[in-house]
This record gives sequence, C-alpha cells and structure tokens, in this order.
Amino acid sequence: MSNIVKSLLFIGDIMFLNLSILLSSIWFGEGKWLSNSDNIYLLIFSNLTWIFLVMVSTPYSVTKSWSISKIVKSQMAFLFVHLLVVASLFVFFNKTYSIFQILFLYLLFVPLFFLFRVVVFYLRKVLTSEISEKNYILIGKNDLSNEIRKYFLMNPESGYKFLGYFEFGSGTFDYHEIQEFCERKEVHEIYYCLPNAPKSEVEQLVNYGLNSLVKIKLIVESSFSQQQSISLDKYEIQPGLNLVTIPLDDSRNQLIKRIFDIVFSGIFVVTIMSWLVLLIGLIIKLDSKGPVFFVQLRSGEGNRPFKCLKFRSMKVNQEADTKQATKDDPRITKLGHFLRKSSIDELPQFINVLMGSMSVVGPRPHMLKHTEEYSKLIDKFLGRHYVKPGITGLAQCMGYRGETRDLADMENRVRLDRHYIENWTFWLDIKIIFLTIVSLIRGSDKAF
Repeated sequence: MSNIVKSLLFIGDIMFLNLSILLSSIWFGEGKWLSNSDNIYLLIFSNLTWIFLVMVSTPYSVTKSWSISKIVKSQMAFLFVHLLVVASLFVFFNKTYSIFQILFLYLLFVPLFFLFRVVVFYLRKVLTSEISEKNYILIGKNDLSNEIRKYFLMNPESGYKFLGYFEFGSGTFDYHEIQEFCERKEVHEIYYCLPNAPKSEVEQLVNYGLNSLVKIKLIVESSFSQQQSISLDKYEIQPGLNLVTIPLDDSRNQLIKRIFDIVFSGIFVVTIMSWLVLLIGLIIKLDSKGPVFFVQLRSGEGNRPFKCLKFRSMKVNQEADTKQATKDDPRITKLGHFLRKSSIDELPQFINVLMGSMSVVGPRPHMLKHTEEYSKLIDKFLGRHYVKPGITGLAQCMGYRGETRDLADMENRVRLDRHYIENWTFWLDIKIIFLTIVSLIRGSDKAF
C-alpha cells in the first residue's frame, strides 16, 4: 500500500507543479509562453529540482501515524527548499521573471499540493480498515525474528504490540499452546520465522488463522525461491520476504478489490439507485406502514457487527432479528414478495459498500443470532468473516441462497465461502458477478 501511495503522490505533485508553471507563464507571458526561453528554463529547472529533492530526501514517507498536522509540518520545508532552488535561476542563469509570476506559481501549486495530500490521506483511510493497535507474536527466535522485532520497536507509529516469542525444540510444534495463548491475549497477527516450514505446521496455522480471524505471516529467508508467490512485506522488513497465505492479506489485492468496490457501487448508486430509491420508497409507503429501509445488525469482517441496509419487504414485526423468512411467510408484504424474488431488496447494500462495511462480492452477512448459533454447530464457520461480507458471493451464485432449511445447507455455504477466501482473484469476483446476473435472470425457487 505504501509504495502505491508514494507513486500516487509523486505523479500528482509533478502534474500540479507543471500545471501551475503553465498557468503562471500564460498569465504573465500574454499567452506566448512557449516562445519565451525563460519559461522553458523555468519548466525544465523546476521539474529537475523536484526530482532531485525527491531522490535525496523522503517527502513521500507514509506511515500509519499519518495526520493532517504531520503532513503540513513535514512538507513545508521541502517546498521552501524547492522555492529557494528555483529562485537561484535569477542569480546563476540571469533569468528575468516577474516576482508576481513566481508568487502566482506557488500560490497555485502549494494549495493543490496540500489539498491532494489531504484527499489521499482520507482515501487511504477509506481503502484500508486497520485496527488501531495490533498484538503480534513471533514463532521462532532467530536473526530474522529479531529483525522483525527490532523493526516494530523502531517504528512505534505502526501500532504493533509484541506479546512474545514461541520457540520449540527440534521436531516439536505445540499448536495448542499457541492457540491457547492467542485466545487469551487477543493476538491479531502471527509471524512464523522458522526456516524450512513443514507443510503440516503451516496448514495448522493457516486454518487456525482463518477460523479465529488471526492473520498468519510466513517470513522466510531472502534466498527463498523466487518462483513462488511472494511479495515484499508491507512493512518493508529487509531481511525476509512475506509469503502471503491468504490472497486478500496482500495490501495490493485489498487495494484492487476496494477500488473496484468504490467504482462499481459508485456508478450503480448514481445511475440506478438515485431514482430507484424514490420509486421503490413511494411504492413501499403505499403498500404498508413503516419505514422505507430495513436496517439490521449483521456480522461483518472480523465478526464485528455492522448496520446492513435493505428495502423493507416485511410488515414491521418483533421477529425480524431472530427469524428467517420462509416460503409463504405472512410477514412479507405484497410488494415484498416481488422485492425479495428479484433481489431488489438487497440493492441499498451498495451504500454499505461505499461506506466500507461490505464488498460487492464476499460471503453473505448473517443475522447476529444465526452467527452465534451456527458457529457452535459448524467447524470453521467463523472463517467466513475473515473478509468483508458481500452483496453476492460464490455460495449464492451456486444456488445456496434464501432460507437455510437444514445444517447441510449452511455447511455447503461455509465450504464455498472458505473456498472463495482462500482462492480469491479479481477475475473470480468478475465471474461471480456475471453468474449472479445470470441466476437473477433465470430466477430461483429459493428466493422468497
């Protein structure tokens, strides 16, 4: 994520710098800026100076402790140095510029410079949902784990709290000891730093991580085979490489998925929901008494509850948060039958997607009561909450939607949800959306 933000900031700065130079040159050059060699010097010299200053300093240092005040303080000196170097054109190159032209240039550029950083700052907060403080443990006590420990000590702004090392003798691996410790201390991430990781140990940890919503990071020596699916650790720890165990643990995949969610749902809200809400809302009001929207607490990412939006399809009743809809359910209104059959009642969840509590594709969110019940009956059930819930999902496009009449229905949903989480790709999301549209056109006897 940090490398993407740095690239974005650099491209934005160059674009705004050249725009400001162009406008100031046109304004004070009476529209003939290209024929004025002084303006060409200003353009080239400003860009070369900016690139040089970027290379010798760290203007794009991005940390989790980013704040508006820190952005302003850290960047003012950088801008001042750039101004001084540009001003040297007067002295060393005997160029004659109007003082108002240079003033106008920076009066344009500086606000754009800081405004862009504020936009990126808030966009970054929207695109990433991070726990303010994360507890972590290290498995293995060696040079690599010590380097990771040292990194977090030297970067307290990352918000990581060290809870301890786990070191086992040759041929032993006490998985239950780790599990008990993690549950007792609320561990958020486990860094496995032992060389030549046995497959059985890795599988145990990965399964535990999914079931308990704990991120597992496999840190291996930098000589690790480059043919495997690896990525530089997002905290830029130099001694090792981070082998991503779950695709959506990779910050680049998270960014791709979030950008798609925002673009897809944004287009849908503007083009469809903007007028559909008024139309459906009016018909709901004419059909039965009660609010247009039904807001219900459901289980989200990390098993944290969130307010899920739907068009109201039932009469106001006391069982809405405890009882699933069934076939010929007397609580469903006349319009509600159509809304549920066509899945139009789910469309307000695109607002949830924009707000960041849901994704377009992911495991469907359940009522809190059902999450509590099924987590006791089905092994690995909580693993489906490892990622954000979705408006549609692999289980739904494969026909597992509507009422869960028996335990087997829910077990099949969990199996498909787990498969989605462990094998996510961007193109899998596209395929699921396509299959969902096809299933909506065909209709389903499970939708009621």
